[in-house]
Amino acid sequence: MGPLSAYSIPIQGLKIGLHEYHYVLESDFFHLFEGSLIRQGVVQAKVVVDKRSSFLIVDVSISGFTQTTCDRCMAPIRLPLHEQTRQIIVKYGEAEATEDEDEVVFVTRETPELQLAPYLYEFAMLALPMTNIYDCQAEIPQPCNREVLEILEKSSADQSQSDIWDNLRKIR
Repeated sequence: MGPLSAYSIPIQGLKIGLHEYHYVLESDFFHLFEGSLIRQGVVQAKVVVDKRSSFLIVDVSISGFTQTTCDRCMAPIRLPLHEQTRQIIVKYGEAEATEDEDEVVFVTRETPELQLAPYLYEFAMLALPMTNIYDCQAEIPQPCNREVLEILEKSSADQSQSDIWDNLRKIR
């Protein structure tokens, strides 16, 4: 049994209906994936499997946070992930050549289990914001470095929008 075996669900012999699984993805999980953007943090994954006679619908809800560095002030922050639900459809049979959907997975009827680890990892990566910035004003104590933010605000106030456009016009 490998380190990712805990993230697989048995599909052979699973009764028709809804089945719910919960996973907590921590640093140990993310270290198993080379080049992971999440090095520290806690991600909760709720997996609901709707087994039907000819296919399965797997809904994965992701929430949590990652420890990272603020892109504005370089202070360590606890960056919340965008809560989201993604869906995977698991069909029995061979992959169709015309099938062009990423959310569709094909398995044989003899497949004993569905390995969720790559999907959990992918969905956690998709939940990351584009920039490591969030509204931290309500947190006590505020994680942001106020000195750096004040310097940035002063710098942006010194350079007005008109200065930028004037400099761009000079390029012509």
